[in-house]
Amino acid sequence: MIMKKMLTGAGALALLLVLMLAVAGCTGTTPGGNATATPAVTGGVTTVPNVTAVPTNVTGPRTDLLIATTTSLEDTGLLDNLTPIYEAMHPVNLKITSQGTGLAIQLAKRGDADLLLVHSPSQEVAFMEQGNGVNRRAFAYNYFIIVGPANDPAGIKGLTPEAAFVKIMQAGKAGNSAVVFASRGDNSGTNTAEISLWGKAGVNYTKDVQNSGAWYLETGKGMGDTLTLASEKGAYTLSDEGTYLAYKNRLNLVPLITEGASLLNIYSAITVVPKGNTTATLDTANDYINFLISPQGQALIADYGKDKYGKGLFNPMTPAKATEFKVDSSTPATATKPVLVYAAGSLASPFAKIKKLFDANNTGAELGVYTGASVAEIEKITKAGQKADVLASADAYLIPKLMYPSNASWMLSFARNAMVIAYNNTTSDYGKEITAANWFDVLSRQNVSYAISDPTTDPGGYRSFMVIKLAEQQYNRNDLFQKLVADHSKVTVSQTGGVTTIDVSKPTPDGKTLVIPNSTTPTYIDQLKTGKVDYIFTYRSNAVQNGFNYITLPPAIDLSDPAQATAYAKVQVKRPDGSTEAGMPIVYGITVPAVAKNPDLGQAFVRLLTGPQGASVLTTDGFTPMTPAEMNGTVPAGAMAA
Repeated sequence: MIMKKMLTGAGALALLLVLMLAVAGCTGTTPGGNATATPAVTGGVTTVPNVTAVPTNVTGPRTDLLIATTTSLEDTGLLDNLTPIYEAMHPVNLKITSQGTGLAIQLAKRGDADLLLVHSPSQEVAFMEQGNGVNRRAFAYNYFIIVGPANDPAGIKGLTPEAAFVKIMQAGKAGNSAVVFASRGDNSGTNTAEISLWGKAGVNYTKDVQNSGAWYLETGKGMGDTLTLASEKGAYTLSDEGTYLAYKNRLNLVPLITEGASLLNIYSAITVVPKGNTTATLDTANDYINFLISPQGQALIADYGKDKYGKGLFNPMTPAKATEFKVDSSTPATATKPVLVYAAGSLASPFAKIKKLFDANNTGAELGVYTGASVAEIEKITKAGQKADVLASADAYLIPKLMYPSNASWMLSFARNAMVIAYNNTTSDYGKEITAANWFDVLSRQNVSYAISDPTTDPGGYRSFMVIKLAEQQYNRNDLFQKLVADHSKVTVSQTGGVTTIDVSKPTPDGKTLVIPNSTTPTYIDQLKTGKVDYIFTYRSNAVQNGFNYITLPPAIDLSDPAQATAYAKVQVKRPDGSTEAGMPIVYGITVPAVAKNPDLGQAFVRLLTGPQGASVLTTDGFTPMTPAEMNGTVPAGAMAA
């Protein structure tokens, strides 16, 4: 653990005076600076006593706030600058433990932290999704950079981050002893970002990088120590820009790659929900978050480092940047109770809008919406034991099939949808020619590519195959499925008693004509946006929300028409576990699981969704709301719209 360093008393007093004069400037203790306080360790958390009394605006008893943070916020000295200012204005003693994001999150899960300051979005979402936190607010950002020796033995300068990683790996594996990559290897935010970069470069990290030779070194240390070691060995490494600048004068490393969307590094604060839901602790943590995102806190963050390095080590999270990065940086942190919604990915947009309505009308509660493939979201509850307060599926039938009776006892069907073929009018080949009458011929042309979502877990994926199979009868073309699916994958079909079964157990697409993204590649929607594929089979709502052009298909095949239920049922899919899903009209279902920690709030969300406000949002986003919603089982009165 890296010990918390405090400013000298004179430095703290100077900072406070600057603040009191409303001048947002600060100077800080840099690595190796002369802090005169002697650290003391209490309960595993390092604290530093004030060496000189700091003027304070508060009196009375003081409380402790335990903060678990990433090393970069500590190594750069940012927290050293903020601490005396905050403590002078609040009856709070900040006790800060600095380590990688992964370890910081583990501390919080054990109940040894009240507040997280971290920078690993995937780990943060997983932490929040399990009900461990509230009020996740982005308060700063900078960029990761790839640094290395000035002579650049792998020749990466000027490349994209992904291409640079590949070139370093190739040179290292080829036996170039001058090429070494130093990884933190500590499950920190930086380490997570590095592993993500390997994936974006098309490299299997576990198989092709980790433990693959002397060229790849895992330090198991924080950012400052890793930079120091990389400098000693003449190695490349991935660092956040702030820590590199703070250590720059003692390193024989130079920035080689500084640009690329994949290098964005966002810092977020999260209030930890303690066991027993102790509101006093939550409120204290919330106050610190509100300080960080306030104009005062943002000004201090913006100015930190300018006097010494000529630029700030961190950028404040302005409203414009928050919008660009799709993060929350301005909503006051007031919530003390998380309400967890697990939902189909196609519901992400309308549920985000309904969240704002919900949070505004349920004091103390904060709705967290976590989306993915419907089956995967259900199995988080039924198999992984996670305690969602709401479950919404893109295939209503999955709720009674997979959740009754142990995990749910009722359901409301609340919306309909339709399958369409979406395209990008700028990048899709033959986009100006495709129609509802010729789409199968266009998709059969050479070099045309199309994508679907994962049919093993996502209803939208297996419904795409159903559409193609149903189209054979609609257009009197018995070769469509063979040409569009079977020739480009291992998906097979069989027929028994007038019902066609599509086996999607191991789809194995060719990835050129038929694309089915996995967890390490961009989503099928993102691939259409960027022009990597020409077309996608998707829900009408997804096309509407993303502004795509799309082909409306006949009701006989688009799975939208309740009157066509018998015809739809002539096709079914076989999933990896051997179960089958019959073709049926697309209907969305919602329930409050039996394991919900906040069933009353879960019901309140369902009531809002199925009422007039929810119907308006759903319509705008391309759904057809079902009003009134259709009941299955005994629906609680609290979940029923007026």
